[in-house]
Amino acid sequence: MHNSKFEIMKAKHMMIFLCTLMLVAGTACKKENTPEDKTVQKRHLTIKVQSDEGQSTKVAPQRMPNATITDQGTTLYAEWQAGDPVSCCNLSSLTTSGEQIITTTMNATSTGLKTDLAGDVECMGDDYMAIVYPTVDMTQSYKLGDAIHCKFTLPLAGQDGSLATLATHYHYVYGRAHVITATTTMAEAEMAPMKSLLTVCKFSFKNKNTNEPIPVKTLTISYGGAGSDAGTYPQSATVEVTNLTENHEAVAQKVEGSTQPLSIQCAAEQNEVYVVLLPEIASRIYNFTVTNSAGTYTGTAEALLKKGEYVVATNLKLQAN
Repeated sequence: MHNSKFEIMKAKHMMIFLCTLMLVAGTACKKENTPEDKTVQKRHLTIKVQSDEGQSTKVAPQRMPNATITDQGTTLYAEWQAGDPVSCCNLSSLTTSGEQIITTTMNATSTGLKTDLAGDVECMGDDYMAIVYPTVDMTQSYKLGDAIHCKFTLPLAGQDGSLATLATHYHYVYGRAHVITATTTMAEAEMAPMKSLLTVCKFSFKNKNTNEPIPVKTLTISYGGAGSDAGTYPQSATVEVTNLTENHEAVAQKVEGSTQPLSIQCAAEQNEVYVVLLPEIASRIYNFTVTNSAGTYTGTAEALLKKGEYVVATNLKLQAN
């Protein structure tokens, strides 16, 4: 009888203990999910970009962010400048006023190989952000069913062959940031190193007969071979990612319909020309035409251009016409 009474008292104490634990846990959960954490509103968002695994002083060819790029032979060094703008599209939330997709501009906070990005963004905890440098028009983004589609266009036309222009206007890189904390006014996100969407190429040419360098004033590039796109090259590409995309990888898709080659107009004759081109899934033949004060030169070359790579294609042989 004594043991039975003892067991009853022990059970009561255990129940009180468990109820207390549940009450504390419930209070903690309530505190963690306060309304300001789970409400879409404007917050000052800071994106912390993760380090690039051993690339603290040298940027790998597959990952070349962003604004100031220096050629180091087979690799490009890239540095942010404080204030550099990036485009941001919220892949998880709509504006508080309705169905409009949240798009805005954020900025680099410091100069160097690595920087945080910051800006005022309508967001909440656990949102995902699509980040693009240089800035692009994200107003093409839309909602379809449960999916938020972030869509934008990458112009390829208008390149001038200089590394400076390529770095600030054509070297498109993409990242996906995750909001990990949010208070009433502030939020913080994490993002892996941004990845290039295109292929960066450095071209130089030599006269096939004399082996002399061919300075470039105008360079035109087109697809070779006998395909339906022979003699042409896309003038732009589109990228589309959604909140439902499993791997969230951004892929540039060529815009069809161009009847012209890609034309690079240099400010003055130069021996090396920097160009961004579309990555391909298979090897392609390319046509090259160079014009300068001495005349016109033509030739072809075959290559497989991969996304994010820096291709050094020097001393390509061309025939004087």
